[in-house]
Amino acid sequence: MNLYLECNMGASGDMLTAALADLFENKTGIENELNSLNIPDTVFKLEKRSSCGIGALGVSVIIDGKEEEPGGGHYSHHHGRHLEDVFEIIDKINAPSKVKEDAKAVYKIIAEAEAQVHGKEVGEVHFHELGMLDAIADVTAVAYLVNRLAPEKIIASPINLGNGTVKCAHGIMPVPAPATEKIINGVPCYKSDIQSELCTPTGAALIKYFANDFSSSARFDKNVKTGVSAGKKEFDSAPNILRAYLYESEVVELSCNVDDMTGEEIGFAVQVLMNAGARDAFTTPVFMKKGRPAYMLTVLCESGERERFVRLLFRHTSTIGIREYTPSRYTLKREIREDAGVHIKRSEGYGEEKEKIEFEDIKDLAIKENISIFEARKRIKEAD
Repeated sequence: MNLYLECNMGASGDMLTAALADLFENKTGIENELNSLNIPDTVFKLEKRSSCGIGALGVSVIIDGKEEEPGGGHYSHHHGRHLEDVFEIIDKINAPSKVKEDAKAVYKIIAEAEAQVHGKEVGEVHFHELGMLDAIADVTAVAYLVNRLAPEKIIASPINLGNGTVKCAHGIMPVPAPATEKIINGVPCYKSDIQSELCTPTGAALIKYFANDFSSSARFDKNVKTGVSAGKKEFDSAPNILRAYLYESEVVELSCNVDDMTGEEIGFAVQVLMNAGARDAFTTPVFMKKGRPAYMLTVLCESGERERFVRLLFRHTSTIGIREYTPSRYTLKREIREDAGVHIKRSEGYGEEKEKIEFEDIKDLAIKENISIFEARKRIKEAD
């Protein structure tokens, strides 16, 4: 499954959290899961909202009985905590290690931007207490929900930044705020006529970290599920919503036969295709006309990516012709969970349930303990 984030009204941590949470059927269950993260003095509250008549989900983050005002999300202040203090809080929350790693990476993006703005080292940046905890909540919640959804790819639309000015800790600033401007460097975005800050530093950092690609549109082939969030600001010109689409793309199979490449050359081509984001790439020994031994090189990719992979096949192989098929597929719903530091891929559907330990975790244990792969797998299973 892929995830597409439509940021036509910008991006903020709370709106991303609510849009992702809306993709789950059991809202109460997801709210309980977010609160079970045990972020200090923090409570998540999911609530029904609407914007311009469009029903949506909202989230309120209440910290020590207080809630950040709409338009919050600017964290530099002369009195507060440093990045190492933020990391210490994140390390203590009740979440899988991957969620913690992602959350710290996102917060580091924010800290680096603030450091550039104020001409300081990253470790010298201070974060206002309430704003810091609010950002930790948003960042961790999004990281947790992305981990739960486990999309194969995340695509975001160009981000609407808004326009006008915004009040920060250091005064009135133009939109985008200085920290946001640093973060969105390299991220497709645009300014609109809406006189408000639509993209906060937290929202910008989350999109920059999690998005694998950017596109103004996405092709939803099948099994589309939509999550809609609404912010607390209201605008006359447009609904203040962010939409998240979880969908399955149609897969295209491209193949070609080659009989004049070495094994090393074909192996390199397969690696290039996989590094480029192919769903899969593999070779099959075949016999061509006149009994010539050859290889059939096959690549599976999303339908919208076919032309890019056709170009890669022509560039990295000797073929002069490529075949295209659209296979029918039956897939199980997948998610990755963590148990005692081990990542386990769980699949279910059609009355079946399957679990598989991620091979990288098995390999890491084998290397660390200087044991065989078989012994490492056995130890992990016995400890489960």
